[in-house]
Amino acid sequence: MLLLSQSRASSQECCSCSTLLSPHSPVLYCHVTHHVRYHQQSENAELQKRTEEGKNPPTPPPGQDRPATQRQKSLPEAFQFGREYPADSPRAVDITRRLSEMIVKDLQPLSIVEDVGFRNFVKTLEPRYKIPSRKTLMEGKLLALYEECSSKVRKALSSVDNVVLTTDMWTSTATEAYLTVSCHIIDENWQMLAYMLETCSVSGQHTADNICSHLTRIAEEWSISEKIQAVVTDNGANMVAAVRKAGWSHYPCFAHTLNLVVKDSLKAHPDILELQKRSSAIVTFFHHSTRAADKLKEIQKQQKFPEHKLLQAVETRWNSVFYMWERLLEQKEAVTTVLCLLGKSSLCLNEEQWSVISLSIDALRPFEEATREVSTEKHVSVSKVSPLVSVLLRTASASERQGSKLAAELSAQCHHRFRSIETFYGLAVSTYLDIRFKNLGFRDSANVEPVKARLITEMQSMSETSAPSTSGLSSATSSATSSATSSASAPSTSSSLSAGAPASPPAAKGGIWETFDSQVLVSQRHRTTSTDALIELRRYSEERPIPRNQDTLLWWKNNAQTFPSLSKLAKKNLGVVATSVPAERIFSKAGQLIIHRRSAIKAKNVNMILFLNKNL
Repeated sequence: MLLLSQSRASSQECCSCSTLLSPHSPVLYCHVTHHVRYHQQSENAELQKRTEEGKNPPTPPPGQDRPATQRQKSLPEAFQFGREYPADSPRAVDITRRLSEMIVKDLQPLSIVEDVGFRNFVKTLEPRYKIPSRKTLMEGKLLALYEECSSKVRKALSSVDNVVLTTDMWTSTATEAYLTVSCHIIDENWQMLAYMLETCSVSGQHTADNICSHLTRIAEEWSISEKIQAVVTDNGANMVAAVRKAGWSHYPCFAHTLNLVVKDSLKAHPDILELQKRSSAIVTFFHHSTRAADKLKEIQKQQKFPEHKLLQAVETRWNSVFYMWERLLEQKEAVTTVLCLLGKSSLCLNEEQWSVISLSIDALRPFEEATREVSTEKHVSVSKVSPLVSVLLRTASASERQGSKLAAELSAQCHHRFRSIETFYGLAVSTYLDIRFKNLGFRDSANVEPVKARLITEMQSMSETSAPSTSGLSSATSSATSSATSSASAPSTSSSLSAGAPASPPAAKGGIWETFDSQVLVSQRHRTTSTDALIELRRYSEERPIPRNQDTLLWWKNNAQTFPSLSKLAKKNLGVVATSVPAERIFSKAGQLIIHRRSAIKAKNVNMILFLNKNL
């Protein structure tokens, strides 16, 4: 159809060719007639051509896919278009589950479902989905996810014999105290698994009795009270006493102990402590002065230094001092130049102080590497503690010979803090049963023999416990052993007398071999109860250590049948983790959870969200 649009007050515009025509012009009729006769025919032909192309689309060139054609909606689809999904429809249930998982995994506030931007975004993705309310999510889907995940964790804990706990306390931004407890197990496939059990609010004073009551309650609720092999915490007196009151073995956190070693070493030398304060003052000046920061960037570009910012030390992490000094030494020339240009020469360090910083960095570098290793690895067994301490003592001695006062103090603190790690059976046996270390993980080889002796005792005890208790089964076993021994000895005798002779039956009672056969049976019974453990341990002692970067649990999985008793003890002792870092990671996430948008979140909801964040 041809239309004339109103272009101006006194003219009209043709929609086909945009010609301006006067409404009273005699040419108007002729112009319209011309379009009808000529242009309309070409437009109809073009429309017909497009229709035919839609029915028979052209064949695409080889290697290209045919373009998708839009399918006409069916009648039921046409009626459903624009209607919301029912809440119990598979599509709505799946979207709600994914939304709940996103909230707990990313620690998003539940109020996100009320944010206009988020609602518009979801509406664009799926117009038919109705976003549930905060209450529906918390009391409905999140609670269902918690129950589902809790059942999975209970099933995993029920399938193992040994459980290791890590626990620590923390304070939220709302000044509420919480206790987080996580657990570690080695499953039937020799995989180390970690689960968070609970994050509970702790009211009142943080005494050993109060903490102990929470720990025992959590263990009973998860039915693991009799399975707890060890509990790893920091060196706080209340935490240590709480674990011992519960009757469990306490292992100090290796990372926390290293932190105490370095901090006490720095405090032992007032001149180094003063140098640390002066270094912090330099960093503070550059952080607070935009002019100094801009000038530093300018000098870095001119002198082609790495364009790095200075790092500030924090009180709670000793390695922040190491990073501060390392960055200052890297930017020594640029920092000194800027301070002099800005009239802050009083902040400059002299060459002797720079030399002390350099020596201190060399002394601290092995400790930083050890701290980073045990803090970043997913699961670090206590089997690595003794070898790491040996390496640290060796490197500290080397730095001490170079004239580092800090290295001498670090060595003294290590001897003080780790003086009994090789005589503490829990640590020593873990190191020996780690095929990567064995006796090489001990500084004093004399400490290996007591570990072997106790291992043999434990293996014998395990054999006696697993032996058949009924006399009938014992008799059957003895008869089978006797028959097998007689059958095995008869062919040997026959073959020694005359090759190719048929095997003779076992000697009859009262024959010439009666006394000898009785002695063999007695020796076999003796070997079953006492000697097997010694033979198995000797075989393990002869095994070559594997490279340090290989998986010791995988080795035990592949050799469990070769060492049936030792493998059980290895699974029990190698499951003890070296640090309480897993618990610290959880309350680090809790700091993200309890922010100003969720400062009033209830303790039970904190537990549920953190539980799902860790275990889902």
